[in-house]
Amino acid sequence: MNPTIMESLPVLSLVVVGFVLKKIGVLKTEDGSFFSRIILFITLPCLIFLSISQAQIESGQLAILALGGLTIPLILRILSGGVTRYLKLEDSIAGVVILCSMVMNIGAMMMPIVQTVYGADGVSRTAAFDIGNSFMASGYGYYIASRYGTKNSDGILKSIKRVFTVPVVWAVIIGVVFNLANIVTPAFFTKILSPLSAANAPLAMLSLGVFVNFKFPRWKLVGMTVFLRMGIGFLLGILFVFLLDLQGMDRTIVIMAAAMPIGMVPLVYAANEGLDTEFAAACISLSIIIGIIITPFLLTI
Repeated sequence: MNPTIMESLPVLSLVVVGFVLKKIGVLKTEDGSFFSRIILFITLPCLIFLSISQAQIESGQLAILALGGLTIPLILRILSGGVTRYLKLEDSIAGVVILCSMVMNIGAMMMPIVQTVYGADGVSRTAAFDIGNSFMASGYGYYIASRYGTKNSDGILKSIKRVFTVPVVWAVIIGVVFNLANIVTPAFFTKILSPLSAANAPLAMLSLGVFVNFKFPRWKLVGMTVFLRMGIGFLLGILFVFLLDLQGMDRTIVIMAAAMPIGMVPLVYAANEGLDTEFAAACISLSIIIGIIITPFLLTI
């Protein structure tokens, strides 16, 4: 078997462990939400900061990857919006379809695998791509959720401001500043941040396992939504790589990220803004199951 696939299997198996622990009552769905908050606010920012601040990567490369993270979900938003209008879906479902097609699960699904297989260089590239993805998910995604939900829209400007409340974004910014200015992180802080960043992979995989559910209401719409996110996303990733002639790890990161499962943001927004949470949970669960299967092979591209 391909060595890259072999390296990814142990960390992916933790998703199964999380699912089994939920089934036997050791973990609950609420624990998955707690893990997700720990990842978002602590372990993932630590991992990204350390990786980017120490990475040997040009700023131009980071900008190109961030552009990919922005344009791919933007195109998917346009396509999914057209599909929902054609199918004349009710707002509570249409909003979820659009959100799920846009938001890539970079932090919880892709980052731990890249961390395990490619190390700091892979993480720094993935974090750069996630800048665009975070903008679409946390900013524009919030606007979409409020527009299609039962509450009044807060407007696009307020939605954009939400981007800068996401710790991951600040971890990227500070990491880039440290890298470009050749600032060495004090050993004391490195010793604090390193074990926290190392905890990101197991926590992320376990949390995904806790969220997996095999109930799929309106399964045709669920399948269509997952296909938009992962199938069409994969094709857009290949197109982006071809147009910009990306090679090596940059090529792998873009294609892999574009085909990632649906992130957890649509479920959070669905609950907060009055969208269909059951449908959102079903889409996320199916995409995670498919993601576990295809991710090892995406690493070989």
